Amino acid sequence: MRLLALLLFPFLLAAQDNLCEVSGSVVNALTGEPIRHAQVTLRRIDTAPGATSSVATDSSGNFAATLEPGTYRISADHTGFIPAQLGARGPSKPSPPLVLTAGRKTTGQRINLYPQGVISGRIVDEDGEPVPNVDVQVSRLQYMAGRKQLSRSNSRMTNDLGEYRIFGLSPGRYYLNAVYRSDPTLAGEGQYVSTYYPRTPDPAAAAPLEIVPGSQLGNIDVTLVRIRTVTVKGRVISESGGGDIHMILSASNPLGAANENGRGAAVLPDGGFEFRNVIPGSYQLIAIQSAPGKAYSSRIPLQVGAGNIEGVVLTLHAPLNIAGEIKVEGETTENLSRTRIGLQPFDPGNIVVGPMPDLALKPDRTFLLPDLSAEHYRIVVNNLPDGFYVKSIRSAEVNVQLAGLDLTAGASSPLEIVLSPNAGALTGTVVDPRTQKPVTGGTVVLVPQDKERRTRESFYRTASTDLGGQYTFKNLIPGDYKAFCWDDVPYGSWMDPDFMTSQESRGTAISIPERTPQSLQLTLLTEQ
Repeated sequence: MRLLALLLFPFLLAAQDNLCEVSGSVVNALTGEPIRHAQVTLRRIDTAPGATSSVATDSSGNFAATLEPGTYRISADHTGFIPAQLGARGPSKPSPPLVLTAGRKTTGQRINLYPQGVISGRIVDEDGEPVPNVDVQVSRLQYMAGRKQLSRSNSRMTNDLGEYRIFGLSPGRYYLNAVYRSDPTLAGEGQYVSTYYPRTPDPAAAAPLEIVPGSQLGNIDVTLVRIRTVTVKGRVISESGGGDIHMILSASNPLGAANENGRGAAVLPDGGFEFRNVIPGSYQLIAIQSAPGKAYSSRIPLQVGAGNIEGVVLTLHAPLNIAGEIKVEGETTENLSRTRIGLQPFDPGNIVVGPMPDLALKPDRTFLLPDLSAEHYRIVVNNLPDGFYVKSIRSAEVNVQLAGLDLTAGASSPLEIVLSPNAGALTGTVVDPRTQKPVTGGTVVLVPQDKERRTRESFYRTASTDLGGQYTFKNLIPGDYKAFCWDDVPYGSWMDPDFMTSQESRGTAISIPERTPQSLQLTLLTEQ
């Protein structure tokens, strides 16, 4: 037995030499005080699937772990704090990975946790009486296809005293609204409606609440707004006959208020439907039909005023089949078997029912998009070979690459998608002007300068810088761009004309020709 241990000893030493150690501390970012019993997670990201391990900090806020060599992301979490990653520039911010080398000890790694934000208050009626069981939501503005939309971050129900307390909030600007569930039997009477702080049913008029690390915003009270609601009645006509039909009334709110995303109504055997307690405003009226193995939809816009509406008629079109083919500009022997054709809603906020195809090409480079709802779509071409880009998409000689495939009026002509093998390319490095060092994990954005292309997200390109501050773009559509790399900016804000008004002059112009790779060195754009 002793001889066996002696024989194994060199191998045990070699195994230990192949491991690495990492240690550090977790502290309160505001006070510098150590945080004991914090959970530290170490996730390997250079293998798939990546191994994950966790350790807890001791009474002094310190942690240590022995790991296989590799590239890791290290994060920490503790009750009352916002989870954060090692090396992040702030709460909920990305961070560069940590590379651990065999046989080496990496020490002094400090993870800063910021205290959570809290918003609390009461929800009352016009007489100041508490209202229980109200869904109090906090939302933040985000960008979807270049449009600002409210996205719910957290919510809590009021108790019997009308009180709420929403915790775990990261720093940022929030909008609070109280969602009251109205009584559908009281149509035409004054109804409490979803009310934004301080007291408005219009999200565009809501007052923002600023949360900084450790904020405790109390007495954020909301008095519910009562509005006289109306009834909407109508009839749906189905072109395809059988199948269950359901109606949805979806608010066309430019901010995409979470509580107004949609409400449903049943359809009677004669096609009749009724919505009660409808707040005046702009809506999309949507009919959805379900049959075995199929579901599809149609819609019309609807403007609701101060009075009841009757006689609305919506025709539910039968599902459509759209054929198409792909052509390649010039001669090529490139294999397109991995290329796929798909559809997405033209308006990202729309509810579209039915298949959203993602199909491979047939050997002759044709395709068929089956059983489509009569809706408005954006055509997506994925998995192109390197060096290729989509040059045009046409239906009956009309370029639908920008305008989208609009099927709301019925059938469409076959699609012709033209690919070019002459895509552009761009590489470069981003440097932080404050330190003159390469920027790791920076987001580089190419903004098209063609006015029409700036309205479509697919014409923008983004890339992240690596550990050496380098970025790479392949398969670019040739044309004129401006390149940006911001210090900290919400994703998609570069599609917002209001945001770009102050940023346009900070970009670096670059013209991308066909086939000839370009190089561009950028400076990180910090806050002005």
